Amino acid sequence: MKRTVLLLLGVLFCGWASLAEPADRTNETVAKLGRINGQALACNYPDVVSRTKGTLVARVAKTRSFGEIFETATNTAFLAVGPNKSGCPSAAALNVELEIAARVFAPSSAHLFATYSDTPEVGINPRYLLQAANGRAITDSDFPDRFQLISFGYTFCPDICPTTLAEMASILKELDDLAPRIQMLFISVDPERDTLAQLGAYTGFFDARIVGATGSPALVRRAADNFRVRYEKVVEPGTDATQYAVDHTSGMYLLAPGGQFLTKFSYGMRVGEVLERIKAEMAERPLPAADFEPISESQLQTR
Repeated sequence: MKRTVLLLLGVLFCGWASLAEPADRTNETVAKLGRINGQALACNYPDVVSRTKGTLVARVAKTRSFGEIFETATNTAFLAVGPNKSGCPSAAALNVELEIAARVFAPSSAHLFATYSDTPEVGINPRYLLQAANGRAITDSDFPDRFQLISFGYTFCPDICPTTLAEMASILKELDDLAPRIQMLFISVDPERDTLAQLGAYTGFFDARIVGATGSPALVRRAADNFRVRYEKVVEPGTDATQYAVDHTSGMYLLAPGGQFLTKFSYGMRVGEVLERIKAEMAERPLPAADFEPISESQLQTR
């Protein structure tokens, strides 16, 4: 549990490259984004977190110095709010601050920033055969009457993965009575370190209804290739080879009942927009006659 909380606080991106030291004004702006992110995390404003991360990922170069500035500012702001959330500003106020901060990244400064480009949606084959965190086999065909929302990552991921899982948990909460109509799935692309027990505890921290899955390196690679997910191990020079990061494609993939691929939600997309699209898809596909409950890890044990 302690490790998971630390992961939520850590926000150093996977695979940061070493580039020139940024200008002072850019440092200040990245720190401001970190402060906004830390307050939004502590105050449970997932939409603000999504927008902040979207701004940073799309507009700021992935340098170690930026990552450290953002991480420090996020951690400091998170802790300053306190457990009773007495220091929480309104979500609206944070959104205004974010809009003002983003103006620093003007087109004239575009050479300083690296635009994040994700894998295109063309050619996605939404098929997988893996192991759920309890060790039982799990495939895309196990949920014929449910939508599926799938993300790829790993439990050692310091930022993108916990943010995505927090968003998935928020979507389940907002769906309320409609939640049984969708199955959330987190696929680990780090089978070397992510044991099944560790994966189950990790996803369970966010919401017990999110099923963690992984498998042999070959099965994980096949699933990732089917979804056109790119991932690779990144080892910093001079560090322990086991202390690596995994640079991977982010985002969430929505499948319809029956396993048809519908769309990919890019990382940083507002949770409200994702929720609206899911509800719209559900409205177009009426519930079957029988009532369904979400399949949890414990239920998968009996399959």
